Amino acid sequence: MFKRLHALLPANSRQYRDATSQKITWGHWFALFNIVLALLISSRYAFNADWPNTLVGKLYFFVSLFGHFSFVVFAAFLLILFPLSFIIKNDRTYRGLSVILATIGQTVLLVDTEVFKQFSLHLSPLVWDLLVNPEEGELTRKWQLLFVPMPLILLAEMIYSRWCWQKLRSFSRQKWGKYVALFFLVSFTATHLIYAWADMNAYRPITAQKANYPLSHPMTARNFLEKHGFIDRAELDQEIEESGRLDTFFLNYPKASLVPTQQSNTNILLINLSGLAKEMINAENMPYLSEVSQHSYRFMNHYSSGDNHSAGALGLFYSLSGKYLDSVLADKTVSPLIQVFKKSNYQLGLFSHNGFADPIYHQAIFSGILLPTAHSNVGAISQWKSWISSRSLDNPFFSYLDLSVPSAASSQDQQKLFDLQFAEIWQHLTQNALLGNTLVMITSDTTNNDSTDENPFAKKHIQVPMLFYWQGESKEYNFLSSHLDIMPTLLSGFFKVQNPLSDYAQGIDLSTQSQRLWVSSSNHKWNVAVMPNGEQYHIDRKGNFKHFNANGEIEKDTRPPLALFLQMIQQSNQFIEK
Repeated sequence: MFKRLHALLPANSRQYRDATSQKITWGHWFALFNIVLALLISSRYAFNADWPNTLVGKLYFFVSLFGHFSFVVFAAFLLILFPLSFIIKNDRTYRGLSVILATIGQTVLLVDTEVFKQFSLHLSPLVWDLLVNPEEGELTRKWQLLFVPMPLILLAEMIYSRWCWQKLRSFSRQKWGKYVALFFLVSFTATHLIYAWADMNAYRPITAQKANYPLSHPMTARNFLEKHGFIDRAELDQEIEESGRLDTFFLNYPKASLVPTQQSNTNILLINLSGLAKEMINAENMPYLSEVSQHSYRFMNHYSSGDNHSAGALGLFYSLSGKYLDSVLADKTVSPLIQVFKKSNYQLGLFSHNGFADPIYHQAIFSGILLPTAHSNVGAISQWKSWISSRSLDNPFFSYLDLSVPSAASSQDQQKLFDLQFAEIWQHLTQNALLGNTLVMITSDTTNNDSTDENPFAKKHIQVPMLFYWQGESKEYNFLSSHLDIMPTLLSGFFKVQNPLSDYAQGIDLSTQSQRLWVSSSNHKWNVAVMPNGEQYHIDRKGNFKHFNANGEIEKDTRPPLALFLQMIQQSNQFIEK
């Protein structure tokens, strides 16, 4: 038995060693050819990724391109072809297998560049499964066209393989090979060192390129740098909180300036009862708010745009889901809604229970506006009442009142206290005779989230109340609605903004007939589609997938419906700069 096994293994002779040495030498030059070919194919990422707006960022793009793909190809040679050179005796078999593997690898890279162009994702089992789904014949045929170059790649690999083997002695005498190898080694090292520097200094033109390439994981070394005193971790974390995550994408929003074509004289008051769940509004614990709701337009299937308070505010003022939060913070983009109010000479009355402590307010939504400070609901309501009483009567107003569920001994006491505070607001509106010409919107950015929950987008966390009070008119709507719909509804209904919604919103105008089959909610990692029955589909940036049924229980599906997946990706990437 051992003799038979030994016969299968290569003999350790001089001839064997010479043949193996030749195959290894050939493998190095074959790897170089595939590095060049991979660089040519991967240059497509330059046209589809966030293109840096600084010279340093542009230089880093090319350094990382050379460094990353030279490493990936050479690593594939070391892990696959190098061991095979010791196992496979026949050089033709070895070269033939190398050609086949290289052709497959280059074709997969070509497909990945197209996937990245279409979806801003890299290949994953889920994405691959959806692309070759036989049920979607037209889409499958489109993607099959990407395999047309495969015979050409195979031909190029075969020609080079044979030519290189014939010229191996000549190649062995070349001196420039080591300089090329040194160049790629320096590029690879520089890629990680420069990224670590950019991460340390919060330099986004470089850090935003983190996900440009497949299999890319640039070094950050924050713990090492903190340990040796090069960075203050607390200061860096604070900067990231204020300005958004470093690897976030660049923003193309709005796609065109919004021009109102109608002057509105209607006052608009948006009351954010942060932490308020839909179920809390009942006659027992919140009688005043419950009574107002009965004389309002009630949206019974309404969802927040994200899983935290900042993401909820983002949806209200930008019609963008939580995925865009970091980009808006980084670009310090003022809310288009606020800009239209200013153009229309609206007075702005902005008040918050915590002095607008969330960065989204002072860094972006109300950037450039002097914001009052308050430290409680009581303080914010008092400031708001004073402003209402002293404002000019010559121009309409937009007022935003940001409150939070107050502290109390029990949840029932919290709701009752919250209701009393709301009653104070309503009474002041009544006393000043404002309800006849004021649209009052009452909602919650999100409920008080339980961070330990397996699904941060669970219905109990992101389904929130949405009430429109207008002169006591009452109607109940059961179709899907979202925070993403508030801004387009106001801009279309009151200011007749003529821009298509695709210029500035992920939501719809609620005054039109709704045909939507799902609404979007997201954070920096997950895109979520919420269905009318509460069912949810989650897809992350790497193509991972989760499915929760209407009861919030996770299902064992292997993939989402293809049409839904394509719509989710298209909508979530709507305002990414390319």
